[in-house]
Amino acid sequence: MDAAAALVTEGNVTRFSVDELADRADVARRTIFNHFASIDDVVTTMCAERLEFVIDAFRQSAEQNAPGDGGRSAMFDDVAHALRSTDVPTVLSFVYRALGGFDMGDPRALQIFQATFSRTSDELSRVLVQRNPATDDLETELLVSSLIHGTGVIANRWIAATGATTDDDARALWDSLLERLLASVRAGYPSQH
Repeated sequence: MDAAAALVTEGNVTRFSVDELADRADVARRTIFNHFASIDDVVTTMCAERLEFVIDAFRQSAEQNAPGDGGRSAMFDDVAHALRSTDVPTVLSFVYRALGGFDMGDPRALQIFQATFSRTSDELSRVLVQRNPATDDLETELLVSSLIHGTGVIANRWIAATGATTDDDARALWDSLLERLLASVRAGYPSQH
């Protein structure tokens, strides 16, 4: 994973091959396949590890506060705080580079991008259920999935608008999109009779 991250961070290679990764990690090609099903699995895992910062922010916040009551509003606030306190633009910039500067028309990149957010959603749901043992598992999964996959949706918009740069304007756009997502999920979609 360190070798894959180094290949992406250095920017010399956008989409690296198994041979390039094996050479960089100083291991045999077969060693990579002992741990990963494919190069896409390596990239997905690496990107999901970067989004782990959201989960880490949630855990840090949880350590500072008493366990929640399992209420939907309290769980929402916990996840919203984690999203706000995480430097998601830097993570997205890394993911963008890891996927070779993709556009959403690239099915391979789109699949990896979506799998990254799915893994993050699954892990955050598990952590949230542990923190709120009285919670309904389905409610937790629905809430977290709405927020994390919604983050994926706004990430697509943000990348399209900024090219995954992390300057002040790009960060301001991210903050605006995130607040719009949080307001939308919090309010839901009431009937408009």
